[in-house]
Amino acid sequence: MSDRLRVVGVEEAVEIFRDGYGIPHIFAQGEGDAWFGLGYACAQDRIFQMDFDRRRATGRLGEVLGVSVRSSDLLARKLRLTDSATRDYEKLSTDTKWMFDSYAAGVNAALTNGVGSTEFDLLGIDVEPWLPWHSIAVFKIRHVLMGMWQHKLANAIVLNKVGVDVFRRLDDSSPLGSTLSVPPLGRLSEVVSTGVSDIERTAQYLGFVSEVEPGSNAWVVSARSCSHGHAILSNDSHRALDVPNVYWQAHLSCNVFDVFGATFAGVPGFPHFGFSRDVSWAITHGGADTQDLYVEEFVEDGSGSYRSVPQSKLANRYVENVYFKDGATEEVEVCSTDNGSLVHGSPSIGWGLALRWTGTESYAHEGFEVLRSMLFAKTVTELLDSQSKWVDPVNNFVAADRLGSIGYMTRGRLPIRSDSGLGLPTLGWSLHSKWTGTVSSSEMPRCENPQAGFIMTANNVIIDGDKPYISASFADPFRAERLRQRLVESQPYSFSDMERLQADVTSLAAQRWIDVLRSLEPLASNDAKRARELLIDWDGVLSKESAAALLYGCFRRTLADALYRPLLGDRTWLWMVSGELSSTGTLIRRWLANDVWDLLGGERPEDYDQAKVELAKRRVLAVVPMALEMAFQDAVHMAGEDVSKWRWGKFHYVSSSHPLTFSVDSEGLNLDFPKVELGGDSDTIQAASYGWKRRSDFSVSGLSVFRQVVDMRDPTLSRSIVPGGVSGDPASPNYIDQLELWANHQRVNSWFDKETLSQSVARVLVIDKL
Repeated sequence: MSDRLRVVGVEEAVEIFRDGYGIPHIFAQGEGDAWFGLGYACAQDRIFQMDFDRRRATGRLGEVLGVSVRSSDLLARKLRLTDSATRDYEKLSTDTKWMFDSYAAGVNAALTNGVGSTEFDLLGIDVEPWLPWHSIAVFKIRHVLMGMWQHKLANAIVLNKVGVDVFRRLDDSSPLGSTLSVPPLGRLSEVVSTGVSDIERTAQYLGFVSEVEPGSNAWVVSARSCSHGHAILSNDSHRALDVPNVYWQAHLSCNVFDVFGATFAGVPGFPHFGFSRDVSWAITHGGADTQDLYVEEFVEDGSGSYRSVPQSKLANRYVENVYFKDGATEEVEVCSTDNGSLVHGSPSIGWGLALRWTGTESYAHEGFEVLRSMLFAKTVTELLDSQSKWVDPVNNFVAADRLGSIGYMTRGRLPIRSDSGLGLPTLGWSLHSKWTGTVSSSEMPRCENPQAGFIMTANNVIIDGDKPYISASFADPFRAERLRQRLVESQPYSFSDMERLQADVTSLAAQRWIDVLRSLEPLASNDAKRARELLIDWDGVLSKESAAALLYGCFRRTLADALYRPLLGDRTWLWMVSGELSSTGTLIRRWLANDVWDLLGGERPEDYDQAKVELAKRRVLAVVPMALEMAFQDAVHMAGEDVSKWRWGKFHYVSSSHPLTFSVDSEGLNLDFPKVELGGDSDTIQAASYGWKRRSDFSVSGLSVFRQVVDMRDPTLSRSIVPGGVSGDPASPNYIDQLELWANHQRVNSWFDKETLSQSVARVLVIDKL
């Protein structure tokens, strides 16, 4: 069945085929028509998500949701992403601007032809036209929250609460010896508290929860390492599960490229994941330190004068009106200093925190130039070369090609500072952490075809050393260790091996804990004995059906409690585990990884202080008996006395709500995704992290939101999956039709040629010129 319509904006016919899962396969002759078709198809599937992200980027959510999102809109205005996005668009090259223009034209053609979504009916609003710079704005709002902003705020509040001596004992940097991606294998406290409060109030709508610790696994294996003699690429991106899912699948073909990938709704191109017949690519978050917070001191005379060296300066200030659907209006002062936009505090109170971020620097537009050029690459070398202008976020970028080569680079723009900072806000008038330039692309880590036969990245430490300085803190290393272990022991690889590897729920950390517990001295507490007996008979596999996995989850929480509650005090510890500021959970996880690294057999450099190693081991071992006792009691409290009925999946699950669930009457329509039980944890390849509050469910806060395996022998046989579906409309049959498959680690075919689609697909839309 085909529909045909005529529109202004295309040169020749554009055909949009829909496969059995509604995934669009877009065929055009010219490149401009292809971008038009991509915009049209995305609007068909995700127009509400596009509009929602546009509103949260520009501080206009209140116009449709009311004063309940006031704090979100005020903070969004202070970020000045509208200014940044419009400036970037104007600075784009002619060809890249044409790409964004064509995409926007496709979106608007869809709107003109009546495309909408159920949410607009529930809200009683119409959709505004899509402007090209909106695509840049939605990209920025998805990434401004992925940097070190929250991390540095959380560190600052902990320092303020516990003091310098205790803070120095809480190490969130990555353990020396971690697995590498690149071979070798007073008033100040008030404004910081204001910043934390701002984020706590706006988390649901600005997306701080979704983006707080973006993760991912990605690996490539070379032709000589694969049983069939061709390279394979695998990836799964980890974030919180948005409703609808953050990634949208599409196949786009024209006379100059033919590519399948997953992209953000509203963004032309495939910046993170994709493949053609010649090359494939994927990313993980690099965790780079590309954001700084500067404490600004203002003269309280209303002038906007702020402290600087050698003399004070006047801030750039102006007022914007924020509107709400109930008719209320509020003025917000937007302010910036030489250090960046004032995101917390204000001149009127005398203090503020200014954010500097590579994504809003004068060169930020250059990153969008990559979106076209990468689609023309024929080899890994060409693909890596195409990434030289990428700006933000800094990514671990892996690639494979049909010739069997594999490659890696750290892509993005790293600031060069006068010093690397301490993971804390710094004084705006001091000379510390001032940006003096950026690292050139030629100095960024890069490799092709390493001797190991594979390249892997799991948000782990990237290089051995700090030249260039990337960050002091990366994801805790056990997931990367497990991935490396499996890749080393599994050669030669097959396509099915790579699919199975994404489902791995074995925890290397758990297995090492089992060895530690076997060597413990006799325990006095009966509950501690029972916990030890259950754990040492376990294999470290966190399956949904496992009883020991539930106990182990409780043990991780009670171990952290035993180690850090005495240091921080009850009040601070309870705030840390409350999840009110999402990044505190990340800090706890990284503290714990550092403190148990030596006890669990983590490798250290030869010259590392062995006295520190032994001290760390003794400190952890001293609290293990108490942690075991508390863990067993917590598990009984949650699951009952009968251990045979304990199940990890009952308490370890994902349950995600649509952003309108608590804002509108859905008129009987279920907007939310159903609850899905999961195995694994933050240390397993199938990542599924959770919070630290004892005796609460292990509700999953970060998980795989796009899985893909690409076989370069024949990329058209590659498969992918998202949790949810291609459509963002709750009334669509393609809203959650991939969710069950995703939960069971199945995938759908990604690529179909036009002839196959013509013979088998029931739905096709032909868009022709008017």
